[in-house]
Amino acid sequence: MRFRAFAFSALAFLAAAATAASPPPSPDINLTAFANGALVESVSNQYGGDWIAKWLTDENAAKGWASEKGAKGPFTFVISLPEKSEIHAFEFDTASVDGSEGTRGAKDVDVLVSDSATGTYAPLASIKLKPGADKQHFGIDTFVPARFIKLIIKSNNGDADYTELMEFRAFGKQLTQTPMPTNLSGTYSTANYGLFHLQQTGAALDGCYEHDGGRIQGGAESHLMRITWTQTHSRGPAVMVLRRDGKSFEGWWADDGNSNSWNANWDLKKVSDAIGSCPHWNPKGANGNMVATELAASGRVRLYGINFDIDSDHLRGDAKPAVDQLLAALKANPAWKIAIEGHTDSTGNAPHNLDLSKRRAASVKAALAAGGIDAGRMTTDGFGQTKPVAPNDTEIGRAQNRRVEVVRQ
Repeated sequence: MRFRAFAFSALAFLAAAATAASPPPSPDINLTAFANGALVESVSNQYGGDWIAKWLTDENAAKGWASEKGAKGPFTFVISLPEKSEIHAFEFDTASVDGSEGTRGAKDVDVLVSDSATGTYAPLASIKLKPGADKQHFGIDTFVPARFIKLIIKSNNGDADYTELMEFRAFGKQLTQTPMPTNLSGTYSTANYGLFHLQQTGAALDGCYEHDGGRIQGGAESHLMRITWTQTHSRGPAVMVLRRDGKSFEGWWADDGNSNSWNANWDLKKVSDAIGSCPHWNPKGANGNMVATELAASGRVRLYGINFDIDSDHLRGDAKPAVDQLLAALKANPAWKIAIEGHTDSTGNAPHNLDLSKRRAASVKAALAAGGIDAGRMTTDGFGQTKPVAPNDTEIGRAQNRRVEVVRQ
């Protein structure tokens, strides 16, 4: 299979709408980022501790995989993707391997793909990596639909004890978009954080967990949950990816103080369809409306449950419950006036992002007006990429920045 090397270009996820006249193309996404739903299914050998195969998908080139001391390759990894995808390029990081002059870094690597867990793997590329270099980028000429990627590391750059790889990326496009196949509302068990109580309303998620006043808010997207967790003195992002058996979630979280370093110890297993509650959270909220509760308490609510079609200001069907809660909150509080704000991540063209954010805010206003809210009670504005709430250099940060906020005036 032929491949060609390219200089690195910033390829990242863009959940933004295009201008009506001439939309810019949507960049490829990092299909093998955990934050996009990828899971490491198996690895033939690993050192353990902080050197495990999961870190090949964490978007952090400073953490990675290492073999056991003295282990000889080949070393095999299988990574599953949440959707059938078309792969356009690969990228490898080896600059942060231990040892001298990058000799522990992976050198000869084969990449194979399959459309199913039990299917035959087809060779896609044979790659030779340089020692001690990040963002080693390789385009491919033949696009093969894939759900599973197999990496085979056949050699390193000369070290006798260890072989290491810090990050692996497969850039491309998802060919399908499967809705979340299960109702997420219920109670979940966790290993370290007590019970986890979750309420799903359309794409919107709200809940609590029984550790240090834990609260979560966020949204459901296809095979994963993107949430913000809050405790007594800390907060940060988390991603929960639905395992392929549909029975549990693999959960990673980070602290806002170090949002580029994941902790992969927040797995969830559903134990009841009953939501439950915490002393600091009730699933119905004030008057049964969580949007009203947040607006009354803090005057602002961040609505990750309001989703749009890709490159469009068209509200998706799963946004309706969140819009309906906002509609009900405004009807129950006729004195309230609100400002609707649209925000994007920094991927793509800044003027386009600004226009997109304005049009998306206007779409929410139009939906509320169609539901009977006086347009004079609502203003809209878009800020594009100018007001991030998280770093834009990782997929989870970009996902946090793509949002609609409502401010009570």
